Amino acid sequence: MSKRIIFIRHGKTEWNVEGRLQGAHGDSPLIYTPEIQSDLKALAAYLKLFNISAVYSSPLKRAYKTASLLSSQISADIQVITDPGLAEISFGSFEGLKKENLLTDYPVEFDLLSSRTDDIRLQKLGVESFLNAQKRFCKSIDDITEKMNGNQTCLVVSHGAISQLGIQRLTNNNNLGGLSNLSLSQVVEQSGHYIIEKYNETAFLTHPVIHQKNTSIK
Repeated sequence: MSKRIIFIRHGKTEWNVEGRLQGAHGDSPLIYTPEIQSDLKALAAYLKLFNISAVYSSPLKRAYKTASLLSSQISADIQVITDPGLAEISFGSFEGLKKENLLTDYPVEFDLLSSRTDDIRLQKLGVESFLNAQKRFCKSIDDITEKMNGNQTCLVVSHGAISQLGIQRLTNNNNLGGLSNLSLSQVVEQSGHYIIEKYNETAFLTHPVIHQKNTSIK
């Protein structure tokens, strides 16, 4: 018996396009171009193949809105459940700033941020501990799988940085890279162990993204 978790990174936002770090507090709105709307529909159609029993989301607006849009197309009977443990990492005083400026003004600190390395220099800027962020995300996933029956599939809509770190810790795989908007990653839990089946897949989208990096990665 196995339990499947499908992770989705939220849809593209205004700050994603502008190259600004969003983090836990810089919550810019989703973009609703015809292209993005068609991608959301394509993703929802793909998700219908999995017989999803529950949808969980970060409480941040960009993730919750994405989850709500997907949930409404998957099944009218599924309500989105928010969990603060799924929220994005706080990037402190970097939130709202453009990546290109951070590379120039804070090259050392941005290297640490990109590599997800905990350091006193990032703490002074208000950046959340990456280890602590991993732990609270994974606790939420453990709680979700604990509630699931065997062979159920749940959907988790979250964010690029925290999902990357969280899935790395769950699957003991530190080589996983950044995640694209509306990408799908899939993990199976068996007897307390998490096994990765898919990571950062976008081929099912109408306009698939091949090499989109998180803004917080160099």
